Amino acid sequence: MSPNESPIAAVSYIPIHGNSCFKGHHFQRVKGVRNAPISSCAECRAYGSLAMDLDSVWLKFSRALQHLKAIQNSIAQDIAGYGDRFTVEADGKETLDLIDPNPVISVQAGEFIYQVRSALDHLAFDLVKMNRGGIILPVKWDENCMFPIWSNLGKGQTIPLPYGGFQNLLGIPIEAHTIIEKAQPYYPPGTGSVNTHLMLLNKLSNIDKHRRFALTRARAKVRQRIVYKNGFLGESLHTLDHGAEIPTPYAGESDSIVNVETSTSLSIAFNEREALGDASGVPIDYLLESILSDVWGEIVSPIRKSLS
Repeated sequence: MSPNESPIAAVSYIPIHGNSCFKGHHFQRVKGVRNAPISSCAECRAYGSLAMDLDSVWLKFSRALQHLKAIQNSIAQDIAGYGDRFTVEADGKETLDLIDPNPVISVQAGEFIYQVRSALDHLAFDLVKMNRGGIILPVKWDENCMFPIWSNLGKGQTIPLPYGGFQNLLGIPIEAHTIIEKAQPYYPPGTGSVNTHLMLLNKLSNIDKHRRFALTRARAKVRQRIVYKNGFLGESLHTLDHGAEIPTPYAGESDSIVNVETSTSLSIAFNEREALGDASGVPIDYLLESILSDVWGEIVSPIRKSLS
């Protein structure tokens, strides 16, 4: 897997056993010494321990991908349990009857979120430890080092935040600061998907880490293909929650409906509207994959490339 590839597309190339450096070169093991890799690349050896330290970021993304696959399997099993029975009829109306998802999906989502958030902290630690700025790091710098995810700037601060603005990222390369700063959620909505996904990652992390499992809900996408008497075809699409009435197509006064074909597909989403906003309506597996892809493609990979 090269530093520029998305972990979604290159999952089979992630070094599960930690045997390659941040540039994708392979380590040579020291005979008789367990877990003591030496880079086979002279260019990487020049970076000292950094080539090995950044491997932990890689491994955490690998673990997150494994959790994502487990989530997808759990969702598929949960949905398969419905069969064709997810509606009830009463008084001539058809409503959705969706049960709460298996709580194991919330557990797996929390494990995924932990690995991605932790990978960013490992990246921050490695960047400070490298100390390309050549500064004297304060005592116990490692206890305060973390990857910043800021939704708001402090008093007197403006965007873009200048180099040195992240006080827990002392001495990091200017290129790394620029990449991290541009991804921050304090930028206005619509700036970029990575800004939004970093905000969602942080909110989900705080829910799972400090409060409880993230709430989930089943949702139904109802698609109706409508055939009118005059030969015209129509189509409607509704995404609905438990208890919602499946709408009856309206023919209008000048025509009548000959046939309606209804198909329904189910998904599972977070039930965290207050924290996630509209993202709470997105299927969990798609949302988490998007977060992972953006964090890797817009933050981790560019930083790794800038260090080469």
